[in-house]
Amino acid sequence: MERARTVLKWDTRSEPVKIGILLLIVVGGTLGGYGLFMIAMGTTSPLVVVTSESMLPNLEVGDLLILQGRGDGQINVGDIIVFQDSQWHTDGPVVHRVTQIEEIDGVYHYTTKGDNNVHEDPYTRTQDEIVGVQVVRIPWVGHISLFLKTNEGKVFMVFVFILILVIPELVCKDDKEPEQEETPEASS
Repeated sequence: MERARTVLKWDTRSEPVKIGILLLIVVGGTLGGYGLFMIAMGTTSPLVVVTSESMLPNLEVGDLLILQGRGDGQINVGDIIVFQDSQWHTDGPVVHRVTQIEEIDGVYHYTTKGDNNVHEDPYTRTQDEIVGVQVVRIPWVGHISLFLKTNEGKVFMVFVFILILVIPELVCKDDKEPEQEETPEASS
């Protein structure tokens, strides 16, 4: 640790520079970690939150799904896939189950349906629309993301951010004035 402090000349840097370095480390580590996760899972969106009841009782609103990218021929009937739909559902990714697969002229077409829906989806999916296949379900964790997208959640985040900035200033503020050294009185 001392070596890192020496290399970074930590003790000679101003507080704003130190904060900037720490923010770069945290943001870089987070984004870098997520980037590695995307590469490992083979998809640009390895995390998706369920936002509707179309997959009840198997998936509930607020479930966090971990996805894995798969190519044509690697997706099976019964797999739960996440796809983008530019014709039928443009509000965001759709989480539905593959009910049928048909190969037409070398292109796989996937028929999908929500477990809680009566009818299959109106169009088939092709590989370029599929974000990934669900490999892990983490119940309830996605509610955090859903909350943060609401107006209340945004206000909460601003409040937390302000607390993060203000509390250290209040707690660490040195209220004492520097003590002056007493000089011995000269004897006469």
